[in-house]
Amino acid sequence: MPTNPVPSPPNSLLSRKDENQIPAKVDVLVPSLKGLSSEFVEHVRSRIPVHCILTSSVIGPARARQELMERVDTDWFAFVDDDVCLRSEWWSTVIGMIRPDVGAVEGLWSYLAGDRRVDDYTKAMTRLAELSGRESWTDRIDRAFTGDTLVRSTVVKGIRVPNIPVWEDEYIRMWVQKNGYRWLRTPKVVCDHMRRYNLRLAYETGKYGYYLGRLSLKGQLRRVAQLPIKVMFSLAYTRNLRAGSFAIEKDLKIFKGVLHGYVQRNGGSPLYRLSET
Repeated sequence: MPTNPVPSPPNSLLSRKDENQIPAKVDVLVPSLKGLSSEFVEHVRSRIPVHCILTSSVIGPARARQELMERVDTDWFAFVDDDVCLRSEWWSTVIGMIRPDVGAVEGLWSYLAGDRRVDDYTKAMTRLAELSGRESWTDRIDRAFTGDTLVRSTVVKGIRVPNIPVWEDEYIRMWVQKNGYRWLRTPKVVCDHMRRYNLRLAYETGKYGYYLGRLSLKGQLRRVAQLPIKVMFSLAYTRNLRAGSFAIEKDLKIFKGVLHGYVQRNGGSPLYRLSET
């Protein structure tokens, strides 16, 4: 398994000048194969001072984000997926966190409007963590989400995102951090996911999360072992049966994906080459 899946950025990118300047306008990158509705375009323009809205017809989220980043013409740009709704305070919140050492600001998002079972389960695990004093019970895998993220353009110059079906967001974050900048997340929810959680990608989440070194077999074994307590607490706290069944299916699929990556590594099979684009 590769120990360093993200190559080092060019050293020249480490020079910093006027990096605390708040952007007046930004390019907005929407990796969507379908045309954007007039309602979505109007929504984006009502939330962000837009220089240009760029879309991509390239298939695959990683390749689409790569192609869009190469077309940016502003000092900062915003990734905004077409299945999110930015809250009114999104722009003021993210630009308020800009500092000379900040490379990106990710808006904290919620599934409340798009998938109640995910939102209920998340709330239950947050409460369980508070009662137990164990942060691990929050059940949130710490991975980047670029669906509503403001990014400094210079810190992704030279990036080549591998053609992977998931975790391309995390690869971008790892690049930004290796470039010497911080990737921040807003302390409060400023964005709503308007679609249901795609459980079909849970297996890929486990497999590619393992390849990137962000998930481990030991960690996922612990999550599976915690499932009975988590599901029972979730049912008692939310009275939502679907929240518990969602958690079981998600964690078991992620575990299977991690196990696949682990077996490949130890069986000598060729791993997915993260340098492939």
